[in-house]
Amino acid sequence: MKLDPILAQSIVDRMMESIPYNINMMNEHGYIIASGDKKRINTLHVGAVDAIAKSETLPMIQSYGTHGQPGVNIPVQFQNQTIGVIGITGDPDKVTPLASLLKISTELLLTQSYNNQMETQHKNRLNRFLYQWTEVMENIETQIELNIEAKLLQVDLTIKRYAIVVETNDISLFSIKTTDYTLALSPHSTVIITASDNAMKTYLKKARTKHIPTGIGNKTTLLGKSVKQAQNTIRVTQIFNFHDTNFYHQISFIDNILSTNLSSSKTIEKFNTLYQTDSGRELIDTLSCYFEQNGSVTETSEQLHIHRNTTNYRLNKISEYFDLDLHILDETFKLYVNYIFFQELVYKRTH
Repeated sequence: MKLDPILAQSIVDRMMESIPYNINMMNEHGYIIASGDKKRINTLHVGAVDAIAKSETLPMIQSYGTHGQPGVNIPVQFQNQTIGVIGITGDPDKVTPLASLLKISTELLLTQSYNNQMETQHKNRLNRFLYQWTEVMENIETQIELNIEAKLLQVDLTIKRYAIVVETNDISLFSIKTTDYTLALSPHSTVIITASDNAMKTYLKKARTKHIPTGIGNKTTLLGKSVKQAQNTIRVTQIFNFHDTNFYHQISFIDNILSTNLSSSKTIEKFNTLYQTDSGRELIDTLSCYFEQNGSVTETSEQLHIHRNTTNYRLNKISEYFDLDLHILDETFKLYVNYIFFQELVYKRTH
Protein backbone atom coordinates (compact mmCIF):
# COMPACT_ATOMS: atom_id res chain seq x y z
CA MET A 1 0.00 0.00 0.00
CA LYS A 2 1.15 3.55 -0.77
CA LEU A 3 0.26 6.79 0.94
CA ASP A 4 -2.42 8.57 -1.04
CA PRO A 5 -1.60 12.31 -1.38
CA ILE A 6 -5.25 13.34 -1.02
CA LEU A 7 -5.74 11.25 2.14
CA ALA A 8 -2.36 12.47 3.47
CA GLN A 9 -3.28 16.13 2.93
CA SER A 10 -6.65 15.64 4.64
CA ILE A 11 -4.84 14.16 7.66
CA VAL A 12 -2.38 17.03 7.73
CA ASP A 13 -5.12 19.66 7.48
CA ARG A 14 -7.15 18.02 10.21
CA MET A 15 -4.19 17.62 12.60
CA MET A 16 -2.92 21.17 12.08
CA GLU A 17 -6.25 22.47 13.39
CA SER A 18 -5.10 21.23 16.83
CA ILE A 19 -1.30 21.30 16.56
CA PRO A 20 0.55 24.67 16.38
CA TYR A 21 3.35 23.25 14.24
CA ASN A 22 3.78 22.58 10.54
CA ILE A 23 3.26 18.95 9.55
CA ASN A 24 4.70 17.21 6.51
CA MET A 25 3.92 13.75 5.16
CA MET A 26 6.44 12.07 2.91
CA ASN A 27 6.06 9.05 0.64
CA GLU A 28 8.21 5.93 0.64
CA HIS A 29 10.94 7.79 -1.28
CA GLY A 30 11.12 10.76 1.08
CA TYR A 31 9.27 13.27 -1.12
CA ILE A 32 6.73 15.52 0.57
CA ILE A 33 3.21 14.68 -0.66
CA ALA A 34 1.25 16.70 1.92
CA SER A 35 2.15 19.71 4.03
CA GLY A 36 0.85 22.72 5.90
CA ASP A 37 3.32 24.64 3.74
CA LYS A 38 2.10 23.94 0.20
CA LYS A 39 5.33 25.28 -1.32
CA ARG A 40 7.23 22.28 0.06
CA ILE A 41 5.06 19.66 -1.68
CA ASN A 42 6.97 17.52 -4.19
CA THR A 43 10.35 18.47 -2.66
CA LEU A 44 12.76 15.96 -1.14
CA HIS A 45 12.97 15.76 2.65
CA VAL A 46 16.44 14.50 3.67
CA GLY A 47 15.32 13.70 7.22
CA ALA A 48 12.60 11.46 5.86
CA VAL A 49 15.09 9.65 3.65
CA ASP A 50 17.22 8.84 6.73
CA ALA A 51 14.15 7.78 8.76
CA ILE A 52 13.10 5.41 5.97
CA ALA A 53 16.57 3.95 5.61
CA LYS A 54 16.93 3.33 9.35
CA SER A 55 13.22 2.63 9.94
CA GLU A 56 13.24 4.57 13.20
CA THR A 57 12.27 7.95 14.63
CA LEU A 58 14.93 10.57 13.91
CA PRO A 59 15.11 14.12 15.28
CA MET A 60 16.50 16.88 13.05
CA ILE A 61 18.60 19.41 14.93
CA GLN A 62 19.89 21.46 12.02
CA SER A 63 18.17 23.02 9.03
CA TYR A 64 18.62 21.71 5.48
CA GLY A 65 16.87 24.68 3.91
CA THR A 66 14.12 23.60 1.53
CA HIS A 67 15.06 19.93 2.19
CA GLY A 68 14.23 19.91 5.89
CA GLN A 69 13.75 22.01 8.99
CA PRO A 70 14.50 21.16 12.64
CA GLY A 71 11.91 18.80 14.07
CA VAL A 72 11.27 15.09 14.15
CA ASN A 73 10.57 12.46 11.48
CA ILE A 74 8.81 9.24 12.35
CA PRO A 75 8.18 6.32 9.95
CA VAL A 76 4.60 5.34 9.09
CA GLN A 77 4.14 1.60 8.81
CA PHE A 78 1.49 -0.58 7.27
CA GLN A 79 1.58 -4.36 7.62
CA ASN A 80 5.15 -4.14 8.97
CA GLN A 81 6.41 -2.11 6.04
CA THR A 82 7.49 1.53 6.04
CA ILE A 83 5.30 3.34 3.52
CA GLY A 84 6.13 6.93 4.43
CA VAL A 85 7.20 9.40 7.09
CA ILE A 86 5.48 12.01 9.23
CA GLY A 87 7.51 15.11 10.02
CA ILE A 88 6.67 17.87 12.48
CA THR A 89 8.66 21.11 12.40
CA GLY A 90 9.79 22.47 15.77
CA ASP A 91 11.83 21.71 18.86
CA PRO A 92 12.40 17.91 18.75
CA ASP A 93 11.84 17.61 22.51
CA LYS A 94 8.41 19.24 22.19
CA VAL A 95 7.15 17.75 18.93
CA THR A 96 8.31 14.12 19.30
CA PRO A 97 5.39 13.12 21.60
CA LEU A 98 3.00 14.78 19.16
CA ALA A 99 4.60 12.92 16.25
CA SER A 100 4.11 9.58 18.04
CA LEU A 101 0.40 10.29 18.51
CA LEU A 102 0.10 11.44 14.92
CA LYS A 103 1.80 8.26 13.72
CA ILE A 104 -0.68 6.08 15.62
CA SER A 105 -3.64 8.09 14.33
CA THR A 106 -2.36 7.96 10.77
CA GLU A 107 -1.74 4.22 10.84
CA LEU A 108 -5.23 3.64 12.22
CA LEU A 109 -6.75 5.78 9.48
CA LEU A 110 -4.72 3.97 6.83
CA THR A 111 -5.85 0.59 8.15
CA GLN A 112 -9.46 1.74 8.15
CA SER A 113 -9.10 3.15 4.65
CA TYR A 114 -7.51 -0.06 3.44
CA ASN A 115 -10.24 -2.21 5.00
CA ASN A 116 -12.94 -0.03 3.45
CA GLN A 117 -11.19 -0.27 0.10
CA MET A 118 -10.95 -4.06 0.36
CA GLU A 119 -14.60 -4.30 1.38
CA THR A 120 -15.65 -2.14 -1.57
CA GLN A 121 -13.54 -4.21 -3.95
CA HIS A 122 -15.06 -7.42 -2.58
CA LYS A 123 -18.59 -6.05 -2.97
CA ASN A 124 -17.88 -4.96 -6.54
CA ARG A 125 -16.33 -8.31 -7.36
CA LEU A 126 -19.25 -10.17 -5.79
CA ASN A 127 -21.78 -8.01 -7.66
CA ARG A 128 -20.05 -8.75 -10.98
CA PHE A 129 -20.15 -12.44 -10.15
CA LEU A 130 -23.80 -12.32 -9.10
CA TYR A 131 -24.73 -10.51 -12.31
CA GLN A 132 -23.05 -13.23 -14.39
CA TRP A 133 -24.60 -15.93 -12.20
CA THR A 134 -28.11 -14.57 -12.68
CA GLU A 135 -27.61 -14.77 -16.45
CA VAL A 136 -27.06 -18.55 -16.45
CA MET A 137 -30.06 -20.32 -17.99
CA GLU A 138 -28.52 -23.75 -18.68
CA ASN A 139 -25.39 -25.92 -18.30
CA ILE A 140 -23.84 -24.11 -15.35
CA GLU A 141 -21.05 -26.67 -15.18
CA THR A 142 -19.77 -25.48 -18.57
CA GLN A 143 -19.39 -21.88 -17.34
CA ILE A 144 -15.65 -22.18 -16.66
CA GLU A 145 -14.91 -18.57 -15.66
CA LEU A 146 -17.99 -18.44 -13.44
CA ASN A 147 -17.01 -21.66 -11.68
CA ILE A 148 -13.45 -20.38 -11.09
CA GLU A 149 -14.75 -17.11 -9.64
CA ALA A 150 -17.26 -19.02 -7.51
CA LYS A 151 -14.47 -21.03 -5.91
CA LEU A 152 -12.47 -17.87 -5.19
CA LEU A 153 -15.55 -16.32 -3.58
CA GLN A 154 -16.37 -19.60 -1.82
CA VAL A 155 -19.77 -19.95 -3.46
CA ASP A 156 -21.04 -23.49 -4.10
CA LEU A 157 -22.81 -23.44 -7.46
CA THR A 158 -24.08 -27.02 -7.07
CA ILE A 159 -26.55 -26.01 -4.33
CA LYS A 160 -30.12 -25.39 -5.50
CA ARG A 161 -31.36 -21.91 -4.66
CA TYR A 162 -34.45 -19.73 -4.92
CA ALA A 163 -34.44 -16.43 -6.76
CA ILE A 164 -36.80 -14.07 -4.92
CA VAL A 165 -37.50 -10.86 -6.80
CA VAL A 166 -38.90 -8.01 -4.68
CA GLU A 167 -40.05 -4.76 -6.24
CA THR A 168 -38.69 -2.24 -3.76
CA ASN A 169 -35.85 0.25 -3.69
CA ASP A 170 -35.31 -0.35 0.03
CA ILE A 171 -33.81 -3.81 0.50
CA SER A 172 -32.98 -2.86 4.10
CA LEU A 173 -36.59 -3.78 4.92
CA PHE A 174 -35.39 -7.39 4.75
CA SER A 175 -32.91 -8.81 7.23
CA ILE A 176 -30.69 -10.61 4.72
CA LYS A 177 -28.88 -13.62 6.19
CA THR A 178 -25.10 -13.73 5.82
CA THR A 179 -25.37 -16.92 3.75
CA ASP A 180 -27.69 -15.25 1.22
CA TYR A 181 -27.02 -12.75 -1.57
CA THR A 182 -28.76 -9.74 -3.08
CA LEU A 183 -28.38 -8.05 -6.44
CA ALA A 184 -30.15 -4.96 -7.74
CA LEU A 185 -31.84 -5.76 -11.05
CA SER A 186 -33.10 -2.18 -11.49
CA PRO A 187 -33.55 0.92 -9.31
CA HIS A 188 -36.80 -0.57 -7.99
CA SER A 189 -36.18 -4.31 -8.18
CA THR A 190 -33.82 -6.59 -6.26
CA VAL A 191 -33.27 -10.33 -6.31
CA ILE A 192 -32.59 -12.20 -3.07
CA ILE A 193 -30.76 -15.50 -3.54
CA THR A 194 -31.17 -18.17 -0.88
CA ALA A 195 -30.90 -21.93 -0.53
CA SER A 196 -32.92 -22.01 2.68
CA ASP A 197 -36.64 -22.83 2.63
CA ASN A 198 -37.07 -21.15 6.00
CA ALA A 199 -35.29 -18.00 4.83
CA MET A 200 -37.45 -17.92 1.71
CA LYS A 201 -40.60 -18.10 3.84
CA THR A 202 -39.29 -15.35 6.13
CA TYR A 203 -38.57 -13.02 3.20
CA LEU A 204 -42.00 -13.75 1.70
CA LYS A 205 -43.74 -13.04 5.00
CA LYS A 206 -41.98 -9.68 5.28
CA ALA A 207 -42.84 -8.81 1.68
CA ARG A 208 -46.52 -9.61 2.23
CA THR A 209 -46.56 -7.60 5.45
CA LYS A 210 -45.14 -4.59 3.59
CA HIS A 211 -47.32 -5.25 0.48
CA ILE A 212 -44.24 -5.53 -1.72
CA PRO A 213 -44.80 -7.25 -5.11
CA THR A 214 -42.78 -10.48 -4.91
CA GLY A 215 -42.09 -13.39 -7.21
CA ILE A 216 -40.29 -16.62 -6.32
CA GLY A 217 -38.74 -18.82 -8.98
CA ASN A 218 -38.26 -22.56 -8.72
CA LYS A 219 -35.42 -23.84 -6.56
CA THR A 220 -32.64 -24.76 -8.97
CA THR A 221 -28.94 -24.44 -9.74
CA LEU A 222 -29.85 -22.47 -12.89
CA LEU A 223 -30.19 -19.12 -11.18
CA GLY A 224 -30.92 -17.16 -14.36
CA LYS A 225 -33.94 -19.34 -15.03
CA SER A 226 -35.21 -18.88 -11.48
CA VAL A 227 -34.79 -15.08 -11.74
CA LYS A 228 -36.78 -15.03 -14.99
CA GLN A 229 -39.48 -17.17 -13.39
CA ALA A 230 -39.68 -14.83 -10.39
CA GLN A 231 -39.99 -11.77 -12.66
CA ASN A 232 -42.67 -13.47 -14.76
CA THR A 233 -44.56 -14.39 -11.60
CA ILE A 234 -44.83 -10.71 -10.65
CA ARG A 235 -45.80 -9.79 -14.20
CA VAL A 236 -48.56 -12.39 -14.49
CA THR A 237 -50.00 -11.63 -11.05
CA GLN A 238 -50.17 -7.94 -11.98
CA ILE A 239 -51.77 -8.65 -15.37
CA PHE A 240 -54.55 -10.76 -13.84
CA ASN A 241 -54.64 -9.06 -10.44
CA PHE A 242 -54.03 -12.35 -8.62
CA HIS A 243 -53.85 -12.30 -4.83
CA ASP A 244 -51.54 -14.37 -2.60
CA THR A 245 -49.75 -15.60 -5.70
CA ASN A 246 -45.98 -15.47 -5.37
CA PHE A 247 -44.61 -18.78 -6.64
CA TYR A 248 -43.84 -19.51 -10.26
CA HIS A 249 -45.54 -22.92 -10.15
CA GLN A 250 -48.80 -21.06 -9.45
CA ILE A 251 -48.69 -19.18 -12.76
CA SER A 252 -46.42 -21.37 -14.90
CA PHE A 253 -49.28 -22.55 -17.12
CA ILE A 254 -50.29 -18.99 -18.02
CA ASP A 255 -46.66 -17.97 -18.47
CA ASN A 256 -46.07 -20.87 -20.84
CA ILE A 257 -49.15 -19.93 -22.84
CA LEU A 258 -47.92 -16.34 -23.17
CA SER A 259 -44.63 -17.63 -24.56
CA THR A 260 -46.46 -19.33 -27.48
CA ASN A 261 -48.18 -18.05 -30.63
CA LEU A 262 -51.51 -19.72 -29.87
CA SER A 263 -53.49 -16.49 -29.92
CA SER A 264 -56.04 -15.75 -32.65
CA SER A 265 -55.94 -12.20 -34.01
CA LYS A 266 -59.63 -12.47 -34.88
CA THR A 267 -60.61 -13.43 -31.33
CA ILE A 268 -58.32 -10.79 -29.80
CA GLU A 269 -59.95 -8.16 -32.01
CA LYS A 270 -63.36 -9.29 -30.78
CA PHE A 271 -62.17 -8.85 -27.21
CA ASN A 272 -60.92 -5.37 -28.10
CA THR A 273 -64.28 -4.40 -29.60
CA LEU A 274 -66.10 -5.74 -26.55
CA TYR A 275 -63.76 -3.77 -24.29
CA GLN A 276 -64.83 -0.46 -25.83
CA THR A 277 -68.24 -0.38 -24.09
CA ASP A 278 -69.36 -0.59 -20.45
CA SER A 279 -71.61 -3.55 -21.17
CA GLY A 280 -68.77 -5.26 -23.02
CA ARG A 281 -66.36 -4.79 -20.12
CA GLU A 282 -69.05 -6.21 -17.84
CA LEU A 283 -69.14 -9.36 -19.95
CA ILE A 284 -65.33 -9.60 -19.90
CA ASP A 285 -65.30 -9.20 -16.10
CA THR A 286 -67.90 -11.95 -15.82
CA LEU A 287 -65.84 -14.22 -18.07
CA SER A 288 -62.72 -13.45 -16.02
CA CYS A 289 -64.47 -14.40 -12.79
CA TYR A 290 -65.91 -17.51 -14.47
CA PHE A 291 -62.41 -18.65 -15.39
CA GLU A 292 -61.08 -17.85 -11.91
CA GLN A 293 -63.86 -19.93 -10.36
CA ASN A 294 -63.00 -22.90 -12.60
CA GLY A 295 -66.20 -22.65 -14.62
CA SER A 296 -68.56 -22.68 -11.65
CA VAL A 297 -71.66 -20.58 -12.30
CA THR A 298 -72.58 -20.68 -8.60
CA GLU A 299 -69.17 -19.45 -7.42
CA THR A 300 -69.08 -16.82 -10.15
CA SER A 301 -72.46 -15.49 -9.08
CA GLU A 302 -71.38 -15.31 -5.43
CA GLN A 303 -68.15 -13.51 -6.28
CA LEU A 304 -69.94 -10.95 -8.46
CA HIS A 305 -72.90 -10.66 -6.05
CA ILE A 306 -75.43 -11.29 -8.83
CA HIS A 307 -78.21 -13.80 -9.37
CA ARG A 308 -77.36 -17.12 -10.99
CA ASN A 309 -79.74 -16.35 -13.84
CA THR A 310 -77.87 -13.10 -14.52
CA THR A 311 -74.59 -15.00 -14.69
CA ASN A 312 -76.05 -17.53 -17.13
CA TYR A 313 -77.48 -14.72 -19.22
CA ARG A 314 -74.09 -13.03 -19.50
CA LEU A 315 -72.31 -16.30 -20.29
CA ASN A 316 -74.84 -17.01 -23.05
CA LYS A 317 -74.19 -13.55 -24.47
CA ILE A 318 -70.46 -14.33 -24.47
CA SER A 319 -71.06 -17.65 -26.25
CA GLU A 320 -73.15 -15.91 -28.91
CA TYR A 321 -70.64 -13.10 -29.37
CA PHE A 322 -67.64 -15.41 -29.83
CA ASP A 323 -69.71 -18.06 -31.63
CA LEU A 324 -68.77 -20.91 -29.31
CA ASP A 325 -70.20 -23.13 -26.59
CA LEU A 326 -68.77 -22.70 -23.07
CA HIS A 327 -69.97 -26.22 -22.27
CA ILE A 328 -67.50 -27.67 -24.76
CA LEU A 329 -64.02 -27.92 -23.19
CA ASP A 330 -62.08 -27.46 -26.42
CA GLU A 331 -63.91 -24.27 -27.32
CA THR A 332 -63.70 -22.95 -23.76
CA PHE A 333 -59.96 -23.58 -23.70
CA LYS A 334 -59.44 -21.69 -26.96
CA LEU A 335 -61.35 -18.74 -25.54
CA TYR A 336 -59.34 -18.93 -22.31
CA VAL A 337 -56.05 -18.86 -24.21
CA ASN A 338 -57.09 -15.77 -26.16
CA TYR A 339 -58.44 -14.16 -23.02
CA ILE A 340 -54.95 -14.53 -21.49
CA PHE A 341 -53.32 -12.78 -24.46
CA PHE A 342 -55.98 -10.07 -24.40
CA GLN A 343 -55.36 -9.35 -20.70
CA GLU A 344 -51.64 -9.08 -21.40
CA LEU A 345 -52.41 -6.61 -24.19
CA VAL A 346 -54.54 -4.47 -21.85
CA TYR A 347 -51.77 -4.52 -19.26
CA LYS A 348 -49.17 -3.37 -21.80
CA ARG A 349 -51.42 -0.48 -22.83
CA THR A 350 -51.76 0.81 -19.29
CA HIS A 351 -48.20 0.26 -18.00
